[in-house]
Amino acid sequence: MLTVPENFPPAYIRYLEAQDEGFAETVLMVMKQSVAEGKHGILISDQALDRGAETSREVPFGEIVEGTR
Repeated sequence: MLTVPENFPPAYIRYLEAQDEGFAETVLMVMKQSVAEGKHGILISDQALDRGAETSREVPFGEIVEGTR
């Protein structure tokens, strides 16, 4: 079970709850980086073979967008 810091934006928590534990662990590391910086949100790349997460200047802090680059 993941331990989610209390200072996470609500959208981050909802997103984590909807993911399988393996991917949630991957996203959690990126979310911690986002919260520490407090500047950018999260972009989830959902490509056919690989799924990943990164902070993105195009996504407002506290929000998550799924898409491809």
